[in-house]
Amino acid sequence: MLRVPERVANVGILMVTANRGLCGAYNSFVIKRTKARVAALNQEGITPKIFIVGKKGVGAPNTKLKEAKLNYTGAFFDMPDTITEKAANEISESLRNYFLSGEVDKIEVIYQRFINLLASEPAVKTLLPLSPLGIEDPEDEAFKLTSEDGKLKVKKEKVKKTPAKEIENDVIFDQPPAKIINNMLPLYLNSLLISLLYDAQASELSSRMNAMKAATDNAEELTRVLTLKMNKERQAGITAEITEISSGAAAVDETGDKGFGAGLGVFDNEDTVEEDFLKEIEDGSIPDQPTAPEEKFKIEQRPEYDRYAPSTLEDIYNM
Repeated sequence: MLRVPERVANVGILMVTANRGLCGAYNSFVIKRTKARVAALNQEGITPKIFIVGKKGVGAPNTKLKEAKLNYTGAFFDMPDTITEKAANEISESLRNYFLSGEVDKIEVIYQRFINLLASEPAVKTLLPLSPLGIEDPEDEAFKLTSEDGKLKVKKEKVKKTPAKEIENDVIFDQPPAKIINNMLPLYLNSLLISLLYDAQASELSSRMNAMKAATDNAEELTRVLTLKMNKERQAGITAEITEISSGAAAVDETGDKGFGAGLGVFDNEDTVEEDFLKEIEDGSIPDQPTAPEEKFKIEQRPEYDRYAPSTLEDIYNM
């Protein structure tokens, strides 16, 4: 697994995507970076073999990577919600078999490298052959997520290379060193894959958080704009109705039609109405309901001999 070939003729690419969407351009960035890497290898005369992690990358060879010159091995691995050693071991075993059998001389992984909660970038990293530097890469950083004044803050710290410990000369190994290192290298490869999967999952979650935040903000802005537009339309309708009523009233006044509106009572005229209105304003003695003529003008009873005299106002009308 440490063998470095003199000439790289076959390359395998492990493309790490997500199982679900609604995470912004997370999957698109990984696929575009893979397409660019495949194009670069094609210029060197190499047709890479593709291994896919995540359901969103399964359809890429037939869609976005359709024009790229590559070989899809059919090796698909599910992107687990909870990353475990078992999932990493399944991926590393398949890649290790391709590498040790000589089908590929080099295996690269393309994934989203986590930078912070607001940003991530697609990156290419070599898995096999294993590099002697390993996790002591100078670009690696350790970060800690904290809160300050109610806001999230990320503290970063560069990881220094761990010095190798000196082994005492009298140490006796039960097994040959070659056998020990061959047993340790698969575990080391598993740890690298777990680290990369965690990095990709952190990028996916941060991208989904940003996408949902942007969708919520857009929905609130759309609600505000539509509410404002609805209120403007409603106000315009009310204004139009008031304008029509005012125009109609003005047209009636210009024609001099005095019959407009409710007519006066039998015993009312313009002078009595004005007098009653002023009286009601001053002391409020005018009742809400008008008094019936029969009650206002009562007809007194006639003597017995005058029984045929009219007794009510209706009789007077009928005479």
